Amino acid sequence: MKLAQVSSPVRTVFHGAGQFLAIALYFAAIAGIIHYSVAAHNVASEASLIELSQLILLAASVFTFRRVAYVNRTYSSAASLMSAFFLVLMIRELDATLDVVFHGFWKIPALTVTALALWPAAKNWRETAESLARIVTSKFAPVLMVALALLLVYSRLFGMGVLWEQAMGANYVRDVKSIAEESTELMAYAMIWLAALGYWFEARRAQTIDETQLSHPVSENDLSL
Repeated sequence: MKLAQVSSPVRTVFHGAGQFLAIALYFAAIAGIIHYSVAAHNVASEASLIELSQLILLAASVFTFRRVAYVNRTYSSAASLMSAFFLVLMIRELDATLDVVFHGFWKIPALTVTALALWPAAKNWRETAESLARIVTSKFAPVLMVALALLLVYSRLFGMGVLWEQAMGANYVRDVKSIAEESTELMAYAMIWLAALGYWFEARRAQTIDETQLSHPVSENDLSL
C-alpha cells in the first residue's frame, strides 16, 4: 500500500517533467527558426521562414479550434468564434499576397469570415455566452490570454520603431527591429496553438465523460447507496 502511495506522486512528477521537456523542445524549435532566419539574412521578407511558420501555426490553431467545436457541443460556439478569429488573423498575415488582386483586398475575405462567424453566435447568444464561459474558466484560458496579450499588445509596443531608434541611435538597423517584433509574434502564435491543443484534449475528455454517463446512468438505488 505504501509503495502505491509513493509511486503515484512520483509518476505525477515524472509526467510534469515530461510535459516541461516537450514544451522546452517546442520552444527551442521556435528559437531555431529565428536563428536560421537571421543567419540567412531573411527576416523582414514575406517569404521568410518566420512568416511561413507564423502562417503554419495560425492554420494549425484554426484547425484545432474547429476540432474542439466538433468534438464537444458545449465548447462549439466559442471554439467556432476562436477559429474564425485566428482565420481572420491568418488572412491579415497574407495581406501582401492578397494585394495582388488590389491594395487592401484582404479586408473583404476578413470581413466575410467575421460576418459568417458573428451571425450564428449572435442568433444563439445564450448558447454562445455559456460556451464562452466554459472557455474562459478552463485551465488553459490563462495560456491563451497571455498569448493574445503578447501578440496584440506587447509585440506592437516592443516592435515600435521609436524604441529601437532610441536604443541604437545612429546605428539603427531596421532588421533588428523586425527580428524583435516578428520573433515575439512567432512565440505568441506558438503559445496560442499550445492552448488550442489543451482545449482539444479537454473537450475530448469532457465528451468521453458525458458519453460514459449517458451509457451508464445513475439509478435511484445507486443514489441511495
